[in-house]
Amino acid sequence: QQKEQTLTKNLIQKCFITASITNSRTHTLIQHPIPILPPHALQNKNSTTTATPTLHLTKREMKRQRKLRRAARQEELQSNQMAGLVPPPEPRLTISNFVRVLGSQAVLDPSKMEAIVMKQIRARKTKHEAMNAARKLTKEQKGAKRDRMMEKDTNSAGGVVDVALFV
Repeated sequence: QQKEQTLTKNLIQKCFITASITNSRTHTLIQHPIPILPPHALQNKNSTTTATPTLHLTKREMKRQRKLRRAARQEELQSNQMAGLVPPPEPRLTISNFVRVLGSQAVLDPSKMEAIVMKQIRARKTKHEAMNAARKLTKEQKGAKRDRMMEKDTNSAGGVVDVALFV
């Protein structure tokens, strides 16, 4: 059995040697260029930490990625709604569509339905204004941003700021 195993190993080794690319007739015709390292790899070769290069996407690619992310999020939300894990959103009512959306209820008591629609519209508006207020920068943040932008403007021009004074 040991003799069989050694014969099998020898046979496998011979197969690898004969199947090697160096035994092919066209091997001498193939050119194998010397791999050249990109500039960021040369910089990283000198440093101790290896930083992966940043991948910059074109505007079109960024749009596509955003679109795909949003579609996946929406698909996940819809599947959760179908599974009953998340309640479906209530219909977005406006003055122009509430008769179509509510149907017979709007015909029976239009004043009550209009009040419900107006309440929903006010709720959407207050939510929107609250979100805007939460995003609004404080006075200190505005000052810091202004300073940062001024610093950025002077740095981008090579530290030179041209001024023209007309009297």
